[in-house]
Amino acid sequence: MAKLGRFILWLFIAPGDIISDRLGITEDQNRDLVRMLLNSIFWVFIAIIGLMIWTSRMPEFQ
Repeated sequence: MAKLGRFILWLFIAPGDIISDRLGITEDQNRDLVRMLLNSIFWVFIAIIGLMIWTSRMPEFQ
């Protein structure tokens, strides 16, 4: 169960970690804050895309 929890946590944190690594952001440059910002932007973007797909299939919008 702990392994599943770590995987879920990694899944939510991974986008910000990967982008921070690519940009070369270090702990001195407030990596945690940048990672949190990037994760928020990424997951909000995913939610917006999901809502666009979901609402486009509703009969009211066709």
